[in-house]
Amino acid sequence: MAGENTRGARRPIVVTHEGGVRFAADVRGHVVMTDQPEQGGGQDSAPMPLEMMGVALASCVALYVQKFCEVRGIAHAGMRVELDSFGAGDPNRVGAYELRVVLPEAVPERYRDAIDRVARSCAVHNTLTHPPRVSVDVTAEATVGV
Repeated sequence: MAGENTRGARRPIVVTHEGGVRFAADVRGHVVMTDQPEQGGGQDSAPMPLEMMGVALASCVALYVQKFCEVRGIAHAGMRVELDSFGAGDPNRVGAYELRVVLPEAVPERYRDAIDRVARSCAVHNTLTHPPRVSVDVTAEATVGV
């Protein structure tokens, strides 16, 4: 497609059912679990898939800000990112994210605008503000020896 990055496909994430409404996602050999709250039929043993989007966004912003500070020798111990998400309907989804990058007092005021720009440049933020094309293909696995 025109304007599309041609870096190629990444290693696939493989999600398997673990019982109830619990799933395991294999991401490059790391297992990430998801579940639903009790009112959604789950055991609340892990975040919901939709919450994982917020985790990805807040973690990515935190990484970019931390790296920015580290490269410049700016003390950043205690820095955190807080994320609020707000639901929307038609269709059911997250309608808004509000992020707060909470910096320790040791971070000089003169860096605040640059840190704001850095936070907005993380790959997850860019993905959400420039949505990817999403395709779904439903297939059945061929049965061998039947």
